[in-house]
Amino acid sequence: MMYYLKVGGPLMWILFIMSIISLTVILERLCFFCRRERFHNKNFSSEIIKAVASENMQCAIQLCENENNSVGCTVKSFLCRCDRDGDFHHFDQLVKEIGIDEVGELEKRLHILGIIGYTAPMIGLLGTVTGMIQAFQNMASLGAGDPTVVASGISQALVTTAGGLIIAIPTIIAYNLFNKKIENTEGEIDKVTTNLINILRKN
Repeated sequence: MMYYLKVGGPLMWILFIMSIISLTVILERLCFFCRRERFHNKNFSSEIIKAVASENMQCAIQLCENENNSVGCTVKSFLCRCDRDGDFHHFDQLVKEIGIDEVGELEKRLHILGIIGYTAPMIGLLGTVTGMIQAFQNMASLGAGDPTVVASGISQALVTTAGGLIIAIPTIIAYNLFNKKIENTEGEIDKVTTNLINILRKN
């Protein structure tokens, strides 16, 4: 590791720090999703709709508590805060407000992965350019007869490029997988809450 950091120059140290940050965020988000979104009852949607349709709010709240994930927490907050005797037009806004808070927890720190995933290859490319510049400067000052004259510059160019890609590829994969999970969660929230709002408006 120290060899590559030395050969890659200052930009390789920047990439190394970015890799540590990326790995930390990925592990933290994995732990969060496993803890928060691990449990999912496939029948939750139908059971909660049935409970609300029969006006058994106590059962509905209990179902949400058993679900104990973003969908369950959102539905529970909505059922506890909505005024069934008031203006039904505020339901959509209330769901949106609660959903933003819940989904915000899922999206926390993901922007860091996005930044690292898209900038790491650029930094690697910058290392390639600076390495080639160094190689040609060595050739201009010392001549091209000895291969070692340009070897260090070319080595720096290759190492930083590889480093940038090695960091970016898993980071972008993790970033997109997390976003896909969030997208599915948002879709489930919209599906359940829309059905509940329609039921409450009819009752």
